[in-house]
Amino acid sequence: MRRKDREITDKNEIMDIIDRSKVIRIAFTGEEYPYVLPFNFGYEEKDGRMYFYIHTATEGKKNRLLDENNKVAFELDNCRDYVEGSITSLYESVAGCGVMTEIADMSEKLSALGLILKQYGEKTYKPDSSCASRTRVYRLEAKEVSGKANRGK
Repeated sequence: MRRKDREITDKNEIMDIIDRSKVIRIAFTGEEYPYVLPFNFGYEEKDGRMYFYIHTATEGKKNRLLDENNKVAFELDNCRDYVEGSITSLYESVAGCGVMTEIADMSEKLSALGLILKQYGEKTYKPDSSCASRTRVYRLEAKEVSGKANRGK
């Protein structure tokens, strides 16, 4: 990282940024250009590893690209403010890369959908097998994660 003064190495601080994020952007490969899409997401840490979960339609370009190459990059951020009189903003971000796999087991799919709902504070809706059968659910196992922030002075 070029700006070491903005690097975030504290795991708790990185987790806090993720907790407050509302969108994960995932970059897929497999064609001439990378393909980046925003997703609702959920996440968990298990056995010292970070996992993100997304859901998608059962068909589409991203699914085809994942079938061809399941290595992806991701980014989450909380941009707060433009700094007047400059060409920068105040922000916090987490980025990394990992491997995405589709979840086939229904109980795992429901658990992942529950984590997605938890990220957005949903307390009443509970996904069921009819909902889960109409969607593809993916687990992104993060292989590298880094954090960066410009919080001002």
